[in-house]
Amino acid sequence: MNPFLTSMALLAVALAAISIWWINITLKEGRKAVEESKADLD
Repeated sequence: MNPFLTSMALLAVALAAISIWWINITLKEGRKAVEESKADLD
């Protein structure tokens, strides 16, 4: 594999990792907000 392909692959892996991490945080915040709104309704 040439260096260009290697750096592109590393960049893709890094972006995928950041995206997964970001989605997990967003989902956690969303769940918290849903639970809080349910608690407010009660």
